[in-house]
Amino acid sequence: MSDWREALFSPRRVAIVGASETPGKAGALFLRNLISPEAGFTGEVIGVHPTATELMGVPAFPRLDAAPAPVDLAVVVTPPATLPSVIEDCGRAKAPVAVVVTGGFAETGAEGAALQRKTIETARAQGVRLVGPNCFGVISTQSGLNASLSIGLPKKGGVSLVTQSGAYGMAAYSRSMDEGMGFSKIAALGNKADVDEADILAYLGADPETRVIALLLESLHDGRRLFETIASITPTKPVVALKTGRHPGAQRAAASHTAALSSDAAIVDAALRQAGAHLVEDGFSLLEVSASLDRQPPLRGKKVGIVTNSGGAGVELTDLLEAQGLAVPVLSAALQEKIASTLPSYGSPVNPVDVTTDWARFPAMYGASVEALMTSDDVDAVVPVLLQRSALMPEVAEAIIAAYARSRDAGSTKPLHVCWVAPKAADGNRARLLAAGIPCHLWPAGTATALAGVAARPAIAPPKPAIVGTAAPKRRDADGWASAPEAFAMLAQAGFPVAPFAIVSSASAAAAMAKEMGFPIVLKAERAGLTHKSDKGAVRVGLRDGDAAAQAFIDFERRLGPGPALMQPQAPPGLELVIGGRRDPSFGPIILVGLGGVLIEIFNDVALRLAPIDAREARDMLEGLKCRRLFQGHRGAPPLGVEKFAHLLADVSQWFQAASSIAELDLNPVIADGDRYTIVDVRMRLA
Repeated sequence: MSDWREALFSPRRVAIVGASETPGKAGALFLRNLISPEAGFTGEVIGVHPTATELMGVPAFPRLDAAPAPVDLAVVVTPPATLPSVIEDCGRAKAPVAVVVTGGFAETGAEGAALQRKTIETARAQGVRLVGPNCFGVISTQSGLNASLSIGLPKKGGVSLVTQSGAYGMAAYSRSMDEGMGFSKIAALGNKADVDEADILAYLGADPETRVIALLLESLHDGRRLFETIASITPTKPVVALKTGRHPGAQRAAASHTAALSSDAAIVDAALRQAGAHLVEDGFSLLEVSASLDRQPPLRGKKVGIVTNSGGAGVELTDLLEAQGLAVPVLSAALQEKIASTLPSYGSPVNPVDVTTDWARFPAMYGASVEALMTSDDVDAVVPVLLQRSALMPEVAEAIIAAYARSRDAGSTKPLHVCWVAPKAADGNRARLLAAGIPCHLWPAGTATALAGVAARPAIAPPKPAIVGTAAPKRRDADGWASAPEAFAMLAQAGFPVAPFAIVSSASAAAAMAKEMGFPIVLKAERAGLTHKSDKGAVRVGLRDGDAAAQAFIDFERRLGPGPALMQPQAPPGLELVIGGRRDPSFGPIILVGLGGVLIEIFNDVALRLAPIDAREARDMLEGLKCRRLFQGHRGAPPLGVEKFAHLLADVSQWFQAASSIAELDLNPVIADGDRYTIVDVRMRLA
């Protein structure tokens, strides 16, 4: 078997290197898991043991290359010092892939890291791909493969889980047993010394047995490749992602606004969203949302219809959904009339639909209301709340299942989720709903989180070809910052709307240039290492005559030492925005936009994307800002030309992506006045 990924998930022959019959040893556990009748692995299993010829009824050999037939997958549980020689044996036996469960490598310190490097060097020399080391193993329910530490094989289903954490491999089994969640494949990657999540995702994206991919990230080293891989999958298959370690105790010092606001966690979140992934914030939600997407289509709008037998629960769920950015709209008059015909006179068809406490009529009211909502255009998803008595009645569950089936037969493709608030005595009814493909989430808070998690993001459009970059500025200070005149000139050469500027080197030159430029003017001191000029009193605005310009220049020299100043006409009042860019070591060029000015880091109202982007993606960034209401005009200010600004943002992103000589870029502020945008300040750090 030449394809290592097929060999990993559908091997014909598996070898346990370090196999044993001794209870408590990893070699015994893995051997027992692979030959378990309950798992049903149809391939051949062999053991590798220095002296035994048979273990638990399977043949054993002293080395892999002593086996009479080729091995597709080697599962290694021998001590860490043996790994280089074991991988050499894999190469001689032509085994395309090895899963190294053994720990004691880079996770333990410098000595372990050196052994890990030696093992990977050996694997590459032998043409062997390596999963791990220090990993949980792999599972494929379709082939009955349990080459993992799991105590059993999960139920079959469409979710494939990719994780660094072995604990979530264990959790997958328990969720499968307790919640009926079905899995296709599980790969726990451990130290990711060779095979990483992008390798596995690329395979699962094309795997017909995988309908949803659940991804748990702890660390990553090639963010751009991961982004591109996920973006290639999400137009046809959901990817649900959780990144842990998102809130470090301290943030590295940053010189520019862009660097300070584009933290590692923010970049990972932005990249995953941009790639079309469904983002979640905890492991429970990772599996809950993934299972929901395996059972139901994604939510492709924001409008949710609720049916409840408790007005209080309906109100609580409404609040929680709207806090997640979803909506619970008033239903149309025609739909209200249709639903009202099945309710008592004191019921409410408005939304949430309240069927009241008329217990005897629960099955008919729930069934009719769910079907009416599922087949209407008023809502994009339907959530029946089953609380206590309605949950305890099997007739209600059967009525919802029947209404769901009729709505699907009628062509409805919207998702149906149940909000479950019930005692354990009702678990049988919940199991019926789950078996029918209807997710049941615990309590309103869990339901709102799950609904927000299954909301689809439109597939991203391919970025435009990058604009050709221009020559890098020649002058820079010790920290790599380009001089302002050269940075402005570079932007102007690219066609961006920079404010006119001039450099003055004396008080008399400042007075003369101010008269020529026209009043009012702005004067900014130019000094090496002067980062945030406003903080140092290095910016003077509203200068209305030549004497004022000269005095400002003299003040700069007195306080900041000798040096030139940059002069500009003062821009008219407007909304201050920021456009920034920087090159992340893992994700490459990123672009930032948000509320700018001197309070930028106070409000932290920014959106991030990987560059380059197009105008559609730029509009999506602007829509995500808290300050977006200001774009409509505020206290007499004209509405902003959002479409024009989106094109400017997209153009800057493409230019920055191509200008590889620039490591960091701050355009702050960009003054927005109606359809006019003016870049009045720039900071540019060179690579």
